[in-house]
Amino acid sequence: MHYPNPFDFVPFTDHPFLKTREEYNALGERLSGYLEVRLKALTPVHVVGYQVPGDVEGQSYMYRQDEQGCIPAASIRGCLRAFIEALTSSWVSQTTAEYKKVPGPRASDKRHVGFRTFAEYPNTGRRMSRESPPAVHPDFKPRIRQDRKIDVASYLFGIVVEPEKDTETEQGPSAHKAKVWIEDAFIDNNDVIKGEHWVPDIRDTDPTKNSFMGGAKPSASNWWYFQPAEIWRRDVQGRLMAEFIGDKFWGRKFYYHQDPKGCVEYYEKEWEYDRQRPFYRVHLECLQKEAETQSFRIYLDKVPLPLVVLLVKVLMPGPNIRHKLGYGKAYGYGSVEFSLASARLRSDDSGRIPIPLQDLSSEMQAYSAVGWNRKQTVNRHLETLIDWQALRHLARVLGWQGYENLKFTYPPFSSGFFKQPVYFWDFENRTPHGVVIGSPVTKVNATEARAITEQLFDIKKPIHFRQYQETAEGWPIIKERKP
Repeated sequence: MHYPNPFDFVPFTDHPFLKTREEYNALGERLSGYLEVRLKALTPVHVVGYQVPGDVEGQSYMYRQDEQGCIPAASIRGCLRAFIEALTSSWVSQTTAEYKKVPGPRASDKRHVGFRTFAEYPNTGRRMSRESPPAVHPDFKPRIRQDRKIDVASYLFGIVVEPEKDTETEQGPSAHKAKVWIEDAFIDNNDVIKGEHWVPDIRDTDPTKNSFMGGAKPSASNWWYFQPAEIWRRDVQGRLMAEFIGDKFWGRKFYYHQDPKGCVEYYEKEWEYDRQRPFYRVHLECLQKEAETQSFRIYLDKVPLPLVVLLVKVLMPGPNIRHKLGYGKAYGYGSVEFSLASARLRSDDSGRIPIPLQDLSSEMQAYSAVGWNRKQTVNRHLETLIDWQALRHLARVLGWQGYENLKFTYPPFSSGFFKQPVYFWDFENRTPHGVVIGSPVTKVNATEARAITEQLFDIKKPIHFRQYQETAEGWPIIKERKP
C-alpha cells in the first residue's frame, strides 16, 4: 500500500486557445468596477515573510505589511491565474526555461539529461547523444505574435512578453495591460498563530546548503514529471542500469487538499530517512483554520461579461473544488475558499460619461450558482474558451469533498521506492511480449511503458507517475470527483 503523490497534473491540449483583444472585447457587454471578496482558510495558510534556519528546527514567519499579517495580492493573483491558465488552455506564464545537463563524478548528484521547456536541447556525450524535444509545445510559450492573439489569462491579468532575438530588427518587450487588479488581503493579527504548525525538512550535511523545504526538480531521466519516451541502458560504476527517459511534461502541476496534521505526523513516524540527512521541523506562523481575511477588492476595467462570469466562477467554483496558495501546499497547508461580499459594476461600452456603479451582487452570485454546465445559457460564450477535459482534471486534484479521509505523501527515499535502482537485466527479463529491446536505447509508446512498469512494480513503485497514482490508496475516491 502507498499513498498518492501530493501533486498531480492537468494535461495540455494540443494548442493554446487564443484570440485578439478585439475578439475578446466583442464577446459581450463590457463591465468595470470591483468585486469585494473575502478569503477563508480551510486549512492553516502560510505565506512566507522571512525564514530563520536553525541547527535542529527552523522558523518561517508570516508575511506582513506594517506589522499586520497579510496575504499579498501576488499570491491571490497567482492562485487564480494558474487555475484559469489550465482551465482555458492558456499560455504557460511561469516556468523555468532550461534545466542544463550538468556532468559530475556521481550520477546521483548531477543531471546528465538536460531539457528546455519550449525548445530542443542537445544532450551530447561520449556514450549517449539525444536531441531532447521541448518539454511543452512551443505554442504555449508567451510570445509576440503577428496575428496579435493572446490567451485568456494574459487578457485578464496582463503579461510582459520578451521578444525573441531577431538579427534584423530590435524590438522591446511587448506588454499587455491587465484588465483585472487585486488588492492585498489583510489579516487580523489575532488570527495568526505560531508554534502549532510545522513542515518536515531534510537538511544537507553541508551546513551551507540547508534545503529549507527544497523540492525535487523535474528531471527528464524519469517518468515522474515526464511522459515515457525511451529506456536507456546505462553503465553506472560498472553496473548496467535501466533508465527511464521522458520527453513531454505530464501537464500543469497542482496540489491536492489534505489535513496537514495527519500528513506531517506520517512523515515524522513512518518515512525512512537517510541517516546522513536528518529530519528537521520548520515551524510556521499561519492564518488559522476557519479564519477569514478582511474584505479586499478585485478591480475590473472593461471586462466582457462572459469573462466576468468566468472570473466569478473561478473564485467560487462550486462545492466540489477549492483553491490552494502559499507555502507548504504539499503537506496540506494553504487550502482556501473565496466568497463574494458584493459586486459593484457598470457597463462601460457607451464611451460616454461613465454611469454610476450598480450593485450586481445577486447577479454575480447567480452566475456562480449555475455550476459548470456547458449547456447553460450563461456559459454559451465560454464554451469555446474552456478546456472541459482540463476542468475534470482540476476537479480531481482540487476536489474538496472527503479531503479529510485522504492522505498524500511523497514516495519515500527507500528500498522499493526512489532509492531503488532498476538493473537492466530486470528490465530485460520482465519486458512484455512485443517490446523490442534496443541497444543502448529502447523506444516505447504509452501502452508499452505502462506494461513495462507494471512488470517492474514489485521492484520499484515510483517509475511511472500515472501508474503510481492510480494504484495508490484512495484513488477510487479521487477518480470519481466531478466539477
